[in-house]
Amino acid sequence: MIISDPHICSALIRGVTDQLAASATPPQPDETVNQLIQRVTQASTWAKTMMRTALSQHYPDIGWSHSEAQPDNPNETGAAPYWVYDPIDGAYHYVQGLPLWSSSLALISEGRPVFSIVYEPSLHEIFVATESGGATLNGVTLRVSGKSDLRAAVVATALPPFGYGDEDEHHRSLALLGAMSRRVFVVRQMASASLQLAYVAAGRLDAYWETGNDLYDWIAGALLVQESGGQVTDLAGAPLGLNANGIAAAPEGLAVALLEGLARQAGSGVIGPSSH
Repeated sequence: MIISDPHICSALIRGVTDQLAASATPPQPDETVNQLIQRVTQASTWAKTMMRTALSQHYPDIGWSHSEAQPDNPNETGAAPYWVYDPIDGAYHYVQGLPLWSSSLALISEGRPVFSIVYEPSLHEIFVATESGGATLNGVTLRVSGKSDLRAAVVATALPPFGYGDEDEHHRSLALLGAMSRRVFVVRQMASASLQLAYVAAGRLDAYWETGNDLYDWIAGALLVQESGGQVTDLAGAPLGLNANGIAAAPEGLAVALLEGLARQAGSGVIGPSSH
């Protein structure tokens, strides 16, 4: 499956995401977390409807994932191609009026991503990757950083919100953060997951890891990293898949050291398989 004109997809995701950004309003002092989540859900539903309609017009033979959490047969090599779209990755950035949230789109064919886009509207940066075709930022070719010393690495991660999800997952994330922060130069949690992976692809960040099993938050950014010369696995070094135990992304020169550090924590029992 080849997207003959990726500029069409880029224009579509840019247009819908810019409308999302323009329509966002700051949270009210008395708004509850559930109300904020409902607002994000409504905005996401609108965006998905817009994108699905537009993509179906341009690519009628490509299907659509019914759910980010339960995509359509992603491990079946004979499955028909389909889109996976996340309109608002970094929901709390979005509702708080912060930058560095993103929209992502990936095309899955024969069980793997073959095309992906990550778009950040505040800086108008659009990252595009094509399987075996490389990755670009606003048309400029991307490469991961050339670092090989983990102690000099600027590394990013993400923590799940405490009280709104798996408490054990939160404890695993904190334990891993504490351990890895002693092995790298600095750790940052600065953006949505897909955007932080895009920053690894661009060499702005040297590596990224995250616990959990949010494959379809990661898959667009993972292809960007791979097509920029990086390595992407789960936290145990296994290929990224539907049952992945977290994600680790880094240049090849850092990947071994990063995975060794993560494996030491796995040995201590803090990043065992998630209960998700």
